[in-house]
This record gives sequence, C-alpha cells and structure tokens, in this order.
Amino acid sequence: MQIQIFSIPMDGDDEAVAQLNLFLRTHKVLCVEKAPVVAQGRQFWSVCVEYLQRRAESESTRHGSGAGAGEKPKTDYRQLLSTAEFARFSKLRQLRKQLADSEAVPVYALFTNAQLAELARRVPKSKAALAEVEGIGEAKIQRYGTVLLGILGSMPDPEPAQPSRVAPANPAEAAADSGLAATGVS
Repeated sequence: MQIQIFSIPMDGDDEAVAQLNLFLRTHKVLCVEKAPVVAQGRQFWSVCVEYLQRRAESESTRHGSGAGAGEKPKTDYRQLLSTAEFARFSKLRQLRKQLADSEAVPVYALFTNAQLAELARRVPKSKAALAEVEGIGEAKIQRYGTVLLGILGSMPDPEPAQPSRVAPANPAEAAADSGLAATGVS
C-alpha cells in the first residue's frame, strides 16, 4: 500500500484538481480522506489517497526501466508461431476462455498465453507430455488434461521440420560441393 498527499487550495486551483483527478483515474485507489487545513492564512483541502502500486510500476521502478507507462511489452504470437501453430493457439485460447467463463475466473488463472503457445507447438498426446510444459502441473492436468488432449487430438499434427543442409566443416569439401553444383552434378 502506498500513500499520496495532495493539497488543493479552496479558492480554486484547476491544475491541482486536475493532478488529483488524473492520479485517481490511473491508480488502484483503496481509500480517499480529505480534511480542511489552514496554513499561512490560506485554506486548503488536504487529500490523502491510499492506493496499491501496480506490479508493472513496482518492477519498472525497481529495474529502472519499463515499456512505456509501466507496461511490459506484448508478445505477438502470430509472428512467433507458424500458421498451423497459430491456428492451434487460437483454438486453445477459445477453449481457455470457455473454461474460465464457466468457472468465473480470469483466463490467465487457467493457462498463460506462453503455455498455450507451447502446447500449440508441441501438440502433446498424453498427460505426461502435458506435464513437460512449464507451469502445467498435476492439478491442472487432473482438472483440464482430458479436455486439452481432446482438442489437441482433433487438430492436425505439427509439420515435420524440414531438414536443413549442413555446410561441410572442411573448406575443401565446401569448394568441391560448390564446384559440383556449378556443373549441375549433385
């Protein structure tokens, strides 16, 4: 819990009021208390605001940097996953949303996007394979394993990785290979 104190002149100070209103809109406020104060012949409202510091704010102040206004950068899974993997990822997100809605919990309480992306990449076929994904433990497997394996089983398997041509370690072999390619012999 954090505390912020504002002094607002009673004769009107639009800038001070605007600062208070901005603070109230942008923070998770727990309690606001105000009291009249007379200091140096002027009347003020002393406004004490108790608020929770958001995790992103506390991490950015602790580490000295942040992505913008205390936000962590978003991951674009459309760029990180192949087309087929992203299709599986999207189906898994739909399933997660349905499960979360039925249990009245936030979606991230079930599985993170990173976990769903890993499931979309691996397409596990067993509960043991589900356990290999970081953050998916026995309790989640017992609760959601059957439905996850059901939806993953209904999707196409991942594409096999294309074998890549490995360059020869020996420069003479590399020259010979390039000479063969130039002559059309492979």
